[in-house]
Amino acid sequence: MRIRWLPVLLLCLLLTGCSAAASGGYLIPEAEGSGAYSEVLLPFLSGYTLQDGEDTLYAEVARGNAVACFDVQAIPAMTRGVGRYWYPHVTATVVLAVDRTRTDAVITGWNSLRESGVSAGMSSFSVVRNMLAMGALSYGLDWEDPTKQDALDYLEDLHRNGGFELDGADAPVLICLDYEAAAWNQNGENYEIIVPEEGTLSYRMGLLSDVPLMLEPGLDEALLSAGLPLAGGERPSGFPTDYRSTHTLEGKDYDRFLTLAGDSSRDLRRQVFHTRLYTTADMREHILSALLIATVILLWKGTVTHRMIRRDVRRVVDVLGWLMVGWLMLRLFKYQLPQESTLCRLCWYGYYLFQLALPVALLYLTEILDRGEGEKQLVRPLWPPLAVYILSVLLVLTNDLHQLVFRFTPGGNWASDYQYGPGFWAVMAFSLLFLAFALWNLLRKGRGSPSRRGRVLPLLFCGGLLAYLAAYIQRVPLAWESDITVNICILSVLFFETVLHGGLIPVNIQYQRLFASAPIGLTLLDEDGRTVLSSHGARPISRSVWQRLRTDIQQPLLRDRDTQLHAVPVRSGMAVWQEDLSQTNRLRREIQDVQTRLEAANALLREEGEVKKRLLAAETNRALFEQLDRDMERRITSLVRLIEALPETEQSKGLTAYITLCLCHIKRRCNLFFLARQGEPLPGDELSMYLDELAELARYAGLQALIRCGQRNGLEIRSASLCYDFAFETIAWALKEKASPLMGYLETEGACLVFRFLPGGDPGRWQLSEELTAAVTAMGGQISCKDLDDAFGICMTIPLGGEACG
Repeated sequence: MRIRWLPVLLLCLLLTGCSAAASGGYLIPEAEGSGAYSEVLLPFLSGYTLQDGEDTLYAEVARGNAVACFDVQAIPAMTRGVGRYWYPHVTATVVLAVDRTRTDAVITGWNSLRESGVSAGMSSFSVVRNMLAMGALSYGLDWEDPTKQDALDYLEDLHRNGGFELDGADAPVLICLDYEAAAWNQNGENYEIIVPEEGTLSYRMGLLSDVPLMLEPGLDEALLSAGLPLAGGERPSGFPTDYRSTHTLEGKDYDRFLTLAGDSSRDLRRQVFHTRLYTTADMREHILSALLIATVILLWKGTVTHRMIRRDVRRVVDVLGWLMVGWLMLRLFKYQLPQESTLCRLCWYGYYLFQLALPVALLYLTEILDRGEGEKQLVRPLWPPLAVYILSVLLVLTNDLHQLVFRFTPGGNWASDYQYGPGFWAVMAFSLLFLAFALWNLLRKGRGSPSRRGRVLPLLFCGGLLAYLAAYIQRVPLAWESDITVNICILSVLFFETVLHGGLIPVNIQYQRLFASAPIGLTLLDEDGRTVLSSHGARPISRSVWQRLRTDIQQPLLRDRDTQLHAVPVRSGMAVWQEDLSQTNRLRREIQDVQTRLEAANALLREEGEVKKRLLAAETNRALFEQLDRDMERRITSLVRLIEALPETEQSKGLTAYITLCLCHIKRRCNLFFLARQGEPLPGDELSMYLDELAELARYAGLQALIRCGQRNGLEIRSASLCYDFAFETIAWALKEKASPLMGYLETEGACLVFRFLPGGDPGRWQLSEELTAAVTAMGGQISCKDLDDAFGICMTIPLGGEACG
């Protein structure tokens, strides 16, 4: 960093050296009244050219110039290291010059002047001359213990009794330097030069330089010929003969003198004339006040810009702030110029470049308040106010040509002796009109503001501004002696601040409170990653985290296990909010724990279900087989009796065939039992096969049987079981009664299923089992025997759909 700036510093030093060399060899008449001395001195100072000073005494000496000044300027400068060589040549004594053509009062010194009641003034009221006069008066009133207050009290009393004015060059008595009064007398005036008997100071005028000076011989004679008294005490004719009451400063007296005479212009204005009580009174105060108020305005502008929401409104506020700062800087520059110069007057005209722009800028601000930030077209065009502003500024700046704005005597004291012309009233009327329009817009557009104070205070400040301007124009002392630039800037800032607090201009002044109370962790970062605003619960964003967010701002960043960062770009930075994942992680862990417990419970439930399923299957099988046993118990019992009787019977073949028939019936009946539990219908072909099987086994037992099944569609297991049982019991009866042949036919008639048998015998003694009869009756069917003339028939009728069809 230091190496980079080193060439710049060297360049500055080179340029400074070149500038000093170029400006060296000039004789600068720094002190007021040293012009005649410099002109006499110039021929004796070879290599130097006479030139008016462009900077302070310290700066001119540092450039290598020779500066004509008083000893009270030179000695303190040398003490501070400015200038090494001091050449005193002329003595200048503070005296009283009494115009004897205007007064015959006996005046011998300071006290007699106060008692005479004759008005007095000073030949010049520059800062240096004020210091010389105040020092001489302080030492003259009390040489042993001089005080500034004694001199100020004396001048205040003189001002109260006989009249004393700083700008009093036409007064009968003048406080001046003796060689000035002698020069007036040589020009035909009749001034009595009085060295105050109480005492006064003699100052020495000479050259201050940073290099040795070589003066040609004959300088003393030339100075005496020019009417200038020498530093050694020799004086030309026309000077008083008695200078015994005068004193000169030596050594340590200069520091005391600066303490006494410092700030003389300020103290004279305030304590003697009681003016400038509420505004700046000297150059130091002018500079400090301008810098202070400009700094305050810039700080205020910064705070307002920070509070503003819209960028276009912020830009207008920036313009307003810079207008006021520019006005103050121009005022500061003007105070450093000679008052009689044309440039100083042009700076005075230049005030209106800034003053007239303030209401125009405020009017523009009020016009853009009710439109969107991106809109380009205004409701009302602003070129008429802008054109009026430009014409007004041109009218003021060219006042020296026409004097329509300010009227004053050329060459006179234009700074105070001027009148207002018609152009001034026109310019002020338009400016006030723009201000009125701007205020009306603010009040109209801010009528929704709940603050009544927000509407009253701006009106009060505007009223105060108008009252101040009216008082200043009418030259009311309190307003006329104040600084209009400073006061208008202060009133403008206060007016704008009340407008902001009143809600007439949209602002946001609760950012800190908003962020502090935000329930989420929100942080605003600038373009360098520095935290601008942050909510109370937000953790700081480190630079490494900020760089990772900036790399891929669209993707969230997992800061740690429980924190996820989300970022969105904003103007000049980014907004980052921190999502707390701790609750989500806790819920996830709880869900995982619940899931683990549920999985364990499910495993137990599955195992329990399997056990219950096995138990249920076993129980179902047991119940099933119990029911099967109940259903087959009669048939199995009968089968067991038949098998037991088989060895004892003589017709074992027939009995064996019958036993086989019973076994077949039991087998198929078991099949039907299990099919019934499955809930599936029995195809007609399969039932036909079952019936053919019974008929085939019956033929082995000696019964000629033929059974046909005309039902091809599926039958309910219950109906099929009844048909099968009916066929078995019919075949069993036919075998027992030897009712061969036996023919059977199963068919569908309407909504019923009809199973007919034609036996070869009389079925009158035939009796079906109670189980079959009950089952047929339960289904809504019936079993009947019919006499068919030469034959008999047995018929079972059951509904196809069960009881609902019966």
